[in-house]
Amino acid sequence: MKGQGDLRLVGAAALLCTLLALLIPIDGVALVFAIPLLLFLPGYAITAAAFAKRPLPAPQFLLLSLSLSLATLALGGLVLNYLGGIHPLSWALLLLLVIFAACRVAAVRRRTSGKRLRLPRPRLSGLQAAMLLGTVAAAVLALVLASRSVPADDALGYTQLWILPQPGSADSEAQVGVRSQQQTSVDYDLRVRIGDDLVLRRSFRLGPGETRLVKLRTPLGTEGTVPVVATLLRHNRPFQVYRRVKGSLTAPRGSG
Repeated sequence: MKGQGDLRLVGAAALLCTLLALLIPIDGVALVFAIPLLLFLPGYAITAAAFAKRPLPAPQFLLLSLSLSLATLALGGLVLNYLGGIHPLSWALLLLLVIFAACRVAAVRRRTSGKRLRLPRPRLSGLQAAMLLGTVAAAVLALVLASRSVPADDALGYTQLWILPQPGSADSEAQVGVRSQQQTSVDYDLRVRIGDDLVLRRSFRLGPGETRLVKLRTPLGTEGTVPVVATLLRHNRPFQVYRRVKGSLTAPRGSG
C-alpha cells in the first residue's frame, strides 16, 4: 500500500489495538484499545474501499465508518456463531481479516484511479457533532455493559417437577423429571407413590441448569389405572412440600 498513508495507519492501528486488547489483563484498559477496533477501523477500511474513486466529505465519511463498523459487528457475530465460537480471539481475527482485506481493495482501487486520499479532516456542524458523539457514546456504553457481568444476588430461581408418559408405552410407563433453575446448588428429596405404595425415594443435589430423570412403570399385579404422585422436598425444609405433581399409569392388557 505504498503511498497510502491512511490505509497503512489503519492497518497498523488495527494490529496494535488487537494485540493490546487481547494481552492486557485489565478489562477496563483492554476495552480502551478494543473500542477503535470495534467501532471505527473496520468501517473506515470498508468505506475507503467503497469510495476509493469518489471521495466523500469528511462528515459523511466518519458517520459511514461508524455505521459500517457496527454492521460488521452484527454480521460478524452471525458468522462466528455458525463457525463454532464467539470469543475474543475469533473476533480479533475476523476484524483483522476484514480491515486488511478492505484496505488492500482500497489501495488497489486508488492506484487504478490515480487518486490518493488523505485522512479526512472533519468539519462538523453542531448538530452533526452532537449526533456523532451521541452515537459513539451509545455504542461505547453498550460495549461496556456487554463486557461486564451483572450480579444476580437478588435474582429468584425456580425448580420444575413433571410426570410425562413414555412414548409407545400405552401409558404403562412414565418419566419423572426435576430441573433446577436456582442460583446455587440445591439438595432435593424426591418421593414417588404409585397408588398407596411409596415406590421411590431418592436424594440428590442439582446445580443451576441440571436435570434428574427417573423412569417408572406399572407395578406387577396392577390392574387398570392407578394414580401416581411425585413429591419434591428440599433438604433445608424436610417437612414442607416444595413441588407436587400427579399423573397416572395404566396396566398393560393381560398383565394381571
